[in-house]
Amino acid sequence: MSFDIIAEPTVKSPRDARSKRGRGFSIEETVQAGLTITETRRMGLIVDKRRKTVHPENVEALKQYMKDLEELVAALAAEAEPIKDKVEAAVDDLASLKAVKKSEVPLLAKADIKTFEDLAYCDITKVAKKTGIEEDRITEMVKAALKKV
Repeated sequence: MSFDIIAEPTVKSPRDARSKRGRGFSIEETVQAGLTITETRRMGLIVDKRRKTVHPENVEALKQYMKDLEELVAALAAEAEPIKDKVEAAVDDLASLKAVKKSEVPLLAKADIKTFEDLAYCDITKVAKKTGIEEDRITEMVKAALKKV
């Protein structure tokens, strides 16, 4: 993945045809890359409506930038998936305690109690306020969790 910096447009100097940094991509360059002006701007790129020229290197830079963004999004999604699986597995572990009812597990998860250790060493009054479960009931759960830890 070559996603180091934002794609920059290049233009040619009218005097000696040297390449230099442009103010933005032309509308036709964005169209050839398969983007609309709105999509280009949402990606954080600048569109220069005054420019009429089309440079193939700018079209390629836009296509590469889109490809890099797709790879980045896929990598972030893949990274977030195992974390979600771990949380779900930990919540399932809580449900395996006899003292914890299945209906109470989501309430405990919202109170950031996802493991036996979290439950065993929690502040009972705070958890009772966050979940709406009675303190006596949470005390029973804590005792059961302490046996597992």
